[in-house]
Amino acid sequence: MEFTKEQHETWAILYDRLLPRIKQHACQEFLEGFELLQLPSDTIPSIAYLNERITPATGWKTVRTKVRYSDAEDWYREFDKKHFLVTDYMRERKELEFTPEPDMFHDIFGHLPFLMLPAYAELEEMFAPAFLRANAEQRENIKRLAWYSTEFGVKRENGEAKMFGAGLLSSVGELDKVANGEIPIFPFKVSTIIQHEKSVWDYNSQLFAFETMAELKEELASYFDTI
Repeated sequence: MEFTKEQHETWAILYDRLLPRIKQHACQEFLEGFELLQLPSDTIPSIAYLNERITPATGWKTVRTKVRYSDAEDWYREFDKKHFLVTDYMRERKELEFTPEPDMFHDIFGHLPFLMLPAYAELEEMFAPAFLRANAEQRENIKRLAWYSTEFGVKRENGEAKMFGAGLLSSVGELDKVANGEIPIFPFKVSTIIQHEKSVWDYNSQLFAFETMAELKEELASYFDTI
């Protein structure tokens, strides 16, 4: 796919703004995956470039889609095949700090470094089987659990809040709010999160933190295994 000059420039601006922030505030896993993936700083990477690195590492592959916000069932059917959908949409310049729609920068910069890591791929692989066998109410709960973990989760490292969710890692505005202590953070507990609505059109009013990925997986499994 060919991208416009403006799209490449938007990528470069966002990359430049976020790089110093992730070096200071991203969780250890993201930094490890980011170093392995080697995303270009000034141009949007191709699907071929991404898959040459991700597929040998974890068996996942990226797939382009024209859909700007995939339906959850469509999304998880692709997830079940280890396909990560990357939208063709790029945010506008006025949305550099925050966009309510996940764009290609969010998909690639925020999510894909993690898919260089087998331990993280195992976490992602927990969601689709549970979602596809769940009833309607359980599916809503799973969407909330994904929102507050892989999208906007926080990881405690040596007592410090580090960004784990791709939504935080790809948003200048929300990352800064969390780093500055402006958003309250509570323990990651399924029983709490399934009662808490997602905040799609604005910054999250509260977030949830865990200590390790093993702890996160165990907490998610306590719900997924009941479905």
